[in-house]
Amino acid sequence: MGDAFDAVTAFFGAAVAGVTLFLPVTFSSIRESTPYQIINLWDSVPRGAAIGVIVAVAVAVLVGTAFRPATAWAAALLGTVAQLVNHVAGRHVSSADMLTTQNYVDAVCAGILLGGLGVAALRKPLLAGGFALGCAGFFVFGDLADFLDIDDDPFDVLETPPSWLIGLAMVLLALSTLRNRSKAGEPEPARLSIELPVAPILAAMVLALVILAVTEWLQRQYTNAPALDHAVDIGLTAAATVFAATAAAMLLPGRDGYGVYLAVSLTATADAFGYATRPGWSVWVLLALTAVGLFIGARRPSVPLAVALLACIAVFAIRTPSDANWILFAAGSAVLALTAGYCCATARPRFAPSGVLALAALYLPTAISVLPDDNKSWHLPDSAAHDTTPGRAALAIVLGSAVGLAVLHHFRPAGRAQPAADEALADI
Repeated sequence: MGDAFDAVTAFFGAAVAGVTLFLPVTFSSIRESTPYQIINLWDSVPRGAAIGVIVAVAVAVLVGTAFRPATAWAAALLGTVAQLVNHVAGRHVSSADMLTTQNYVDAVCAGILLGGLGVAALRKPLLAGGFALGCAGFFVFGDLADFLDIDDDPFDVLETPPSWLIGLAMVLLALSTLRNRSKAGEPEPARLSIELPVAPILAAMVLALVILAVTEWLQRQYTNAPALDHAVDIGLTAAATVFAATAAAMLLPGRDGYGVYLAVSLTATADAFGYATRPGWSVWVLLALTAVGLFIGARRPSVPLAVALLACIAVFAIRTPSDANWILFAAGSAVLALTAGYCCATARPRFAPSGVLALAALYLPTAISVLPDDNKSWHLPDSAAHDTTPGRAALAIVLGSAVGLAVLHHFRPAGRAQPAADEALADI
């Protein structure tokens, strides 16, 4: 029962962090914002996600070096408390000029939460499942407007994530921290080492900063010359994404790089599939399907199968016209949820910061996310032409990642020894 409670805590904590990195923090002061300030706020979302990824992995490395359960839970609790303070301050002293700064503060808090919670959760399968479900489930849902009671008018947004969700996660984290403060029969933790494994931090920096740089560059190409054919630019961005994932994967120990490749491929295919407004109740259906995918992946993990599923979703995005009916969209959403869960369980990272990096990378921007949103609403008129560019870009990233996975599999044998401290950390 104790582990089940901690798994619920991990789920809600990961959900708070995921919503934070997925949506910008907004308060009532956005009503007084100028268009320039609003554009800066939205531009800060991918940058905040990159910051959150780096902070999350750095915290995971620091906490995991001298692992004690209560320390990891306390670090996650600290991030949630700081985020709640940021939201309370935003309600009372926020101004239009501070929105972007507060969004970056929120991203840092989410990174602390993800890093501490990842080390605490990835040591046991049940907790790891709750943590992965919270990260991947809300990523799959995508459009959280109805679920979070956000109206169509962006000026009606008060907080993302809402304070009640942050408060709930904070209470659960406080209880889990107290529960894990001292457990009889557990071995004494190793002494704090002055040598930190910096490779995961470097991997996070390479992955996040390269992807952020190339996607912002692609966005500028479309802004400066919207009428031109940007196929070469998209190809270069997709190639840079795969190379960044390769560099990050090679920096991680063993075959932990599987998670990085699957994360960038999953993010690209989800963006190519597109987001549409879903009823709030459907989030529970997609979460259940993601959980089913996690269960299947835990029982029958297969990286080739995961790549094949991702490629199928990309092909679906290429072949399906933008005026497709809601039945196809619902079926595609179900397959995407199952695939997301399966990929998370198949990655099986042995080193906690590797798992944190893979799950946090789901919220990084992609080449598809910066393309003009002309075919992803699923509500275009019948005469609208179907643009296959997002699907083809996603398929290129998936195929490039497949090559990288094959190379990693060849050069990193399964029996390669792991550091002793890593062996104490659970794999999903």
